[in-house]
Amino acid sequence: MADKPYKQLGCLDVQPSGGCGFQVRAETESELMQLVATHAKQCHELDSIPPEMAAQVKAAIKTVTVTV
Repeated sequence: MADKPYKQLGCLDVQPSGGCGFQVRAETESELMQLVATHAKQCHELDSIPPEMAAQVKAAIKTVTVTV
């Protein structure tokens, strides 16, 4: 097994008072943003992520180490 860096984000990282416990990890920021967009559409009824929210999302992304 090896350690690998992943990008991680949760709804509470962007909006702490929002009450949504969604969290996601992905190998790349691009993949993470696609997963976040899908979640935003399905659970928060957003057809797209507004630019100001996208900036908040990108600022909240953390790099974590995952053993794979």
